[in-house]
Amino acid sequence: MSQARKDARTPYQDPLMAVLEPALKVGAFSGAAGFLVGGTAGIVRSATPSLFATASAIQCTFLGTTYWASRGFALQAWSTPGLQSSNDRIKASALAGGLSGGLTGLLFRGRSNEIPGTLVMALLAGAGQGTANWWQSPKAVVAETDKPKPSWTWASLLPMKHMTNEEYAEILREKLLKVDVEISILDDKMAALKTQHASGSAESETSQNAAVLLPKE
Repeated sequence: MSQARKDARTPYQDPLMAVLEPALKVGAFSGAAGFLVGGTAGIVRSATPSLFATASAIQCTFLGTTYWASRGFALQAWSTPGLQSSNDRIKASALAGGLSGGLTGLLFRGRSNEIPGTLVMALLAGAGQGTANWWQSPKAVVAETDKPKPSWTWASLLPMKHMTNEEYAEILREKLLKVDVEISILDDKMAALKTQHASGSAESETSQNAAVLLPKE
């Protein structure tokens, strides 16, 4: 009994339903939005609002469902679920947008709208996904850790680099050590000069004393 309840609470693992259920939800929301927009357009044009609302709801439902389903299937085919890169999402969104836009234009507006619908929806979907990737925080976007990093970066070309506190302290210690060595050398030179000066003074005094002690001729 407890095992049955646990299985009932466990989310489904079917890849097909993992794509179709969110797609149907997106289609329902798209249809509701299309119903409101179509009804408003019908009122503005002084036409039959119910007809505009129904037609717009059907088209938006089909567009939203096919777009999200195509995007989900593309992501499942190209990468592991939950590990999609930003480029994979952009490509999948553009492909799904083109497919859903082309089918919607072909089925609801005629063959002449198939190619324009494909191009416009592909561009809009790809640009929208790129904007969403840029807007999201770095933690929300999966990092591409498996891709090899380049051996050089633009930061390596700069004359300055970021240093940690330990590196900065080590540089200061090296500079202080050089200063101590230079001070020791100067002290040795000053001591040598003092010794030389003292010895020179002693020699001059000795010569003066010797000159005083010598008898005058």
